[in-house]
Amino acid sequence: MKMKNTFLWLVILFATSCQDEPIGLPSPIDDKIFFTGLDCTGSGEYSFNPDNLLEDLIISDSLPESYDLSNLLPPVGNQGQQGSCTSWAVSYYMKSLQENLKTELQDTSSVIMSPSFTYNQITQGNCEGTGISETLDFIKEKGVCSIQEFPYSDGSCSIQPADSVMKLAENAKISDYKNLSGNNMVLEMKTLITEQTPIIIGAYLSAEFGKLDEFDVIAYRDHKVDYSSNRCHAMLVVGYSDTYNAFKVVNSWGSDWGNDGFIWIDYKAFENVLDENAEFKVINQAYIAYDLK
Repeated sequence: MKMKNTFLWLVILFATSCQDEPIGLPSPIDDKIFFTGLDCTGSGEYSFNPDNLLEDLIISDSLPESYDLSNLLPPVGNQGQQGSCTSWAVSYYMKSLQENLKTELQDTSSVIMSPSFTYNQITQGNCEGTGISETLDFIKEKGVCSIQEFPYSDGSCSIQPADSVMKLAENAKISDYKNLSGNNMVLEMKTLITEQTPIIIGAYLSAEFGKLDEFDVIAYRDHKVDYSSNRCHAMLVVGYSDTYNAFKVVNSWGSDWGNDGFIWIDYKAFENVLDENAEFKVINQAYIAYDLK
């Protein structure tokens, strides 16, 4: 399903359980319901841990007009009918990208990481939403295995990895992670991306998420947000474009959604995170993680 030249009515479900009934209006295109699953308060308020902030980042004074890390990603995946977006953003996309950097893309089959490995162990059969920091903590302690070793299924989160798989996961840990403070966020994120460091974000999704914009791309642009529903989503920022005035973000709703699975989120969303008077406040978390070399 290509969404260019199509007016999209988007429906998002905040999945507290993978068994929950879908809510809202389905897309008129194919009646799909897209699941989210980030544990959050369901508002535009930006939160961070002041004791675990990224500090001393040197902002480049020669940032290119655009930069894209998507060639380091695994294939765009689909979380299906499960609220596992956080593990898709962190385990599948972010950790696969880190592992691909190690191998310089010589063997991508072994570095497509499993979202179920973290999601199933965190939820223990109760397929509810999960948090970004708890998923990062989990990978810091136990790592993550490949999707070949522990395949993904959106029909269950009760299956647990064998001891042998747990041992293999120890080879793919992170050493640490940090929050972004929200100050100077656009320039910080641009600098991080040029340093091959993607940013894990939590976002509140309104009905404007995934609309075709003036550049003929699927985007999330400035508007007055209605916070009447709890629907938060974790995604990975992997690029930016000054032409589009937006960051490139990979989603976990399959390659038939959006721009081959990607969406452009307006810089304004990141400029507004600490502005109490802004009407377009949708970014509620932002993290980076350091690979354990």
